[in-house]
Amino acid sequence: MKQYEVTKHAKERAVERLNVTPTVAENHLVQLMQTAVYVGSTSNKRGGTVSVYDHHKNRVRLIVDDNRIVTVYPMAEPLNDLPAEMKTALRRKANAMIRRIKREVRALNVQLAEKNLEIAQLELNRAKARSNKVIASIDAKISVLKSEYSELAAKRSELTEKEKGVAAYV
Repeated sequence: MKQYEVTKHAKERAVERLNVTPTVAENHLVQLMQTAVYVGSTSNKRGGTVSVYDHHKNRVRLIVDDNRIVTVYPMAEPLNDLPAEMKTALRRKANAMIRRIKREVRALNVQLAEKNLEIAQLELNRAKARSNKVIASIDAKISVLKSEYSELAAKRSELTEKEKGVAAYV
């Protein structure tokens, strides 16, 4: 668990903007940082750069300089200006997308596990093999399977990022 220093300003802003009691403000901000998502960086008043993190579940934006939480903001509700019917429809559609993505991720996890099983079986066969020809053949098969595995893993991480992006607005 990464440790963060919380500035006095950040504590004051947490009390003011997030309705947190002063006694738990520091701990609350550190806990938020443990699951916050990196959004990007921006310049500060002194000409340096600070990192911006969002905690989508609690709708909080944290500004961090190295390991110091500098300030916090409540995030704006993403669909505030829309009529209630449209918000409901968008949420429904977003939830459907999330379900579909999760289904695809589960299928990819199964495929990844099967690839791991195939690789492990070939590794076992390679360990038992004595012929250099057989070992070379097994190594070729293993390298093909590992490249397939890395492609599937990249696809899974892409889908996971897509899910996080959609979930940020629900």
